[in-house]
Amino acid sequence: MEIKKSLENKFNTSLANLTGSPIREFDRFASTIDGIIKLTLGEPDFNTAEEVKEAAKNALDNNRTHYSVNNGIVELRTAWAKNLKNKFGLNYLPDEVIVTIGASAAIEHTISAITNEGDTILIVTPYFSAYEGVGILNKCNIKFIDTVDNGFKLTPKQLDKVLSENPNAKALLINYPNNPSGVSYTRDEVEAIADVLKKYDIFVVSDEIYGDITYDYKHTSLATFIPEQTVLISGLSKSHAMTGWRVGFIAAPEAMIKKIGVFHLFTVSGAATFIQDAAVEALENEEVEKYNQHMIETYRERKDYMVPKLRELGFEIPEIEGAFYIFAKIPEQYSSLGAMDFCKLLAKEAKVGVIPGTAFGSAYNDYFRISYATSIENIKEAVERITKFINK
Repeated sequence: MEIKKSLENKFNTSLANLTGSPIREFDRFASTIDGIIKLTLGEPDFNTAEEVKEAAKNALDNNRTHYSVNNGIVELRTAWAKNLKNKFGLNYLPDEVIVTIGASAAIEHTISAITNEGDTILIVTPYFSAYEGVGILNKCNIKFIDTVDNGFKLTPKQLDKVLSENPNAKALLINYPNNPSGVSYTRDEVEAIADVLKKYDIFVVSDEIYGDITYDYKHTSLATFIPEQTVLISGLSKSHAMTGWRVGFIAAPEAMIKKIGVFHLFTVSGAATFIQDAAVEALENEEVEKYNQHMIETYRERKDYMVPKLRELGFEIPEIEGAFYIFAKIPEQYSSLGAMDFCKLLAKEAKVGVIPGTAFGSAYNDYFRISYATSIENIKEAVERITKFINK
C-alpha cells in the first residue's frame, strides 16, 4: 500500500535524522550468516525465574488484566523503593517512583519532561543509542563528553570543564556500569562527580540499569549524594533476565515525578497489571534473588575466561567492573578498516557477530562490543574462531 503523495514530506522533521537501532541493524545482518555465533545483543541467555512466571500466571487467572494505576501499583512502587534502600542505601517513598515500560521508556519520559526545544543535553560517551534518539526527537542540542582518554571514565576535572563551558545545559545523561564498556565507578569516584554536579543547576539522568551486575565493588548511585537533582533510571530487564517483560523504574523527588508522570500518562498510560504483579514477586522472593546472584557469578566466570584470552591476542580492553560487555579496540593490523568493515569481516570470515563501536558514538570507529551474555560453550568457540582469524 502506498502513502498519499502529498503526505510523504509531512512527518516530524526530527525523524529525518533517525533510523533504526544500529545495534539491532547489525544483529539482523549477523543473523543472515549461517553458523554464526552472535555476541551482539544485551540479552541475558537465562530464562526468567520460575517463581516470577508463576506469579504472572496466577495474576492472569485472578483476572489482573484491567487498568493499573498510572504510575504503577503501590505494591510494586513500594517493593522497588525497598529494593533501592536495601541494596544501595537510597531513601525513596512509593510516590517518588514510576513504573515504566522498560528503562527505555523511562529515558524518553524523563527527557521529554525536562527539556524544551533547543535545550542542551550532555551525554557521557560511549552511550546507549536511545539517548541520542530521544534528544533528537525532543529537538535538543546534544553535546557528547568523550571518555576514551580516561579509560572510559568521566573525571571530575573533565566534567567541570564541560559544565563551565555549557552553563545552561539542562541535563547530563550518564550510564554506569556502562554499556558498552563494562566500566563503572567506585563510591569515591561517584562522590567526586557528584561534588562537581551539585555546583550547577542541571538535571542528572543516571541510567543504572546494570547496577545489580557488578564484580569487584558494590554499585553506588549518584542519588546517594545528589538526590535532589537526580532522576534514577533502572529496571528488571538485565538483573532479572526479564527483557521481554518491559519493567522499568524512575525514582526521583516527588516534584520531578509529578512532571515526568504527565508524559508517562499521555504516552503509555500505565504498565500491564499482571506483569507488575510478577515484578513484585521478582523483587520480594528470596529464591529469585539467589537465582539472580547465580547469573551474576556466571557472567563473572565468562568474563574471566574471555578477557585474558582476547588480551593475549593483542586486544586492548578496559577493566570491566559490571554489566556483561567487552569494549575492545580493533587490532592494529585491521585498524584501517574501521568498526563497521572490521565487524562485517569478522562475521563473514570467523562467523562471530559483534557490534561496531560506532553504534555507541561516532568517536568509537576503532572499537567493537562483545556481549558475553551467552553460554560458555559459545564463548569458548567464539574465542577459538577469533584466534584463528587474528593469527591467519
